[in-house]
Amino acid sequence: MWLKRIFIAAFLLYSLGVQAQTDSLFAVANEAYKQKNYQNAIHSYSDLVSLGYQSPTLYYNIGNAYFKSEQLAKSILWYERALRLAPSNEDILHNLAFANNQIIDEMDVVPEFFLKKWIRSLYNLMSSNGWAIASILFSLLMFTLLAFLLLSSHARTRILLFFSTLLMVLLLIASISFAVIQNKQIHRTDQAIIMPLSVTVKSMPDEAGTDLFTVHEGLKVNILEKVGDWIEVEFPNGNKGWIQQLAVEHI
Repeated sequence: MWLKRIFIAAFLLYSLGVQAQTDSLFAVANEAYKQKNYQNAIHSYSDLVSLGYQSPTLYYNIGNAYFKSEQLAKSILWYERALRLAPSNEDILHNLAFANNQIIDEMDVVPEFFLKKWIRSLYNLMSSNGWAIASILFSLLMFTLLAFLLLSSHARTRILLFFSTLLMVLLLIASISFAVIQNKQIHRTDQAIIMPLSVTVKSMPDEAGTDLFTVHEGLKVNILEKVGDWIEVEFPNGNKGWIQQLAVEHI
């Protein structure tokens, strides 16, 4: 028993120490940002990431610091990472859109099927944690309504309770599905950002391949295939080609 208590006490002390260190680094980084010392801010924010700390605010602040230090690709990368954790955050969306406007490449985006776009806008209303909490609330409401349904003897009330329970079931299924989708979005590894100032896209995974076109920093791509040190990527306009893996950083 005493070993268990010692272990719990040690864990609590460690947790408090980590939290204190996290708060201290955040304060140092924010102060450096306020003083327009963006490189020091980036360094302190990066220390937080190294400690395993994750939050949309942290990633958003890193994106801002990189943007202020005129590192466009890095800023877009961290805005995209922040957006995965908080897909409906207006500040992140605004700054990401502003940064994307600085990209040299102007590509027409392939139109998205309206139903897919509508569903995506629905599950982006909240993060995976938000949908998980919503699913718990819907399940509690469902069981509550079901209990009243079983206890009620009035015909009209039972009909109303039945359809209300059915609605809660549908909302529960939707919220669980959206939580799963958002969790997969957070952990997906098939999206990346072009990091160098310019990259030549090849027709095949080899330097001997034909030069197709050139793209520039900050462009978001989908990774389709990997062969050695090369990856086949798809660009926003639907074009495809091969670039070296070192030319991108995964979101």
